[in-house]
Amino acid sequence: MALIHDVTLRPSKLELLVGWLPQQPWASGLSGAPDRVASFRFDDPAGEVGVETLLIGVGPDLLQVPLTYRGAPVDAWTGHLVGTLDHPALGQRWVYDGVADPVYLATLAGAVYDGAPQAEQFREVEGRRIPIEPTLTLGWSEGGDRRVEPAVGGTVARLETARGPVLLFRVLDPRAEILGRTALLASREDWTVQLAAAV
Repeated sequence: MALIHDVTLRPSKLELLVGWLPQQPWASGLSGAPDRVASFRFDDPAGEVGVETLLIGVGPDLLQVPLTYRGAPVDAWTGHLVGTLDHPALGQRWVYDGVADPVYLATLAGAVYDGAPQAEQFREVEGRRIPIEPTLTLGWSEGGDRRVEPAVGGTVARLETARGPVLLFRVLDPRAEILGRTALLASREDWTVQLAAAV
């Protein structure tokens, strides 16, 4: 479960990504201002780390940006720091590219290998928790002779998790064939995209 505070972040998540995305090799050459299309969260079992994946539109392209939010910096991950933001309820938060964070890797592996669902999200209003409607639906697809492992590099990252390797698709294409042994999918009314796969 994720409790979402109704506060203004400074800078906003999109403002952080404006400076960070152009520096990423998998996002090079994209033009246009980033726009938040959808998002989902996974639960950190320890309740310490925020784990959120943003689907960002940049022009005609759709990008997957997994982020983790921590209450203190991790020196070893300096190269994966997206930036810091001020959260009025939680204080300063260090925002990392999720691929460097073992909490993200564990939650992603749980989704890919076990079908673990996205976290339910709530907003607290006058002491009551009000459910927040998800902006997309996660789904899974297993097996199939036509599915092959894509080339790693560029827009596909191979992540080593405790459960086994997972391919993360950074640039998403609703028209692409599903790849990998077990696929983690995201759907809205008008499209379905592959987010990740077990190999």
